[in-house]
Amino acid sequence: MIESWPGPSAVNERSGKRFVLAGVVGILLPIGLFGWAWLMVRLFPDSPQCGHYTGCLGFLVQAWTVGRWVAIVLAWPLLYLLRIRPSWRVAVLAALFLVTIWRLAEALPNSLIDLSLMLIVFSGVIAYPAASLLAMSRTPRPLLASSVALLLIVYVSASLLAV
Repeated sequence: MIESWPGPSAVNERSGKRFVLAGVVGILLPIGLFGWAWLMVRLFPDSPQCGHYTGCLGFLVQAWTVGRWVAIVLAWPLLYLLRIRPSWRVAVLAALFLVTIWRLAEALPNSLIDLSLMLIVFSGVIAYPAASLLAMSRTPRPLLASSVALLLIVYVSASLLAV
């Protein structure tokens, strides 16, 4: 049997589907964090996490503190279930993107709190599609290396600004 390579339209279609599914992963993980915080508020409305002036913001802070790392760990199986391959490489690259975006959001001045919150909430929508594109087998190694180096530079710069 003669095997032929897929045409450019088939490759572009798979890349587009991969990009969209990675974006879905980036949306599902923050929804899970907000869902957990909402569930805790419903189950424990008289908790010390709920204050008179702040509402139950404590549950959201608690979900962020622990949940962001849980979300990074849960991303790999979710990517695998959605058939985004190589899922481990996408998960690792997305973790680099996420940590850098979070550090950058934390380094922004308090006057830009809206931008910081928006970056944190939509970080997965940015990170997972970008990581899925960089993790493709036909991505040139110099592009991958320069992207990781740029992420590290932004992370270090944001860390220096946060001090």
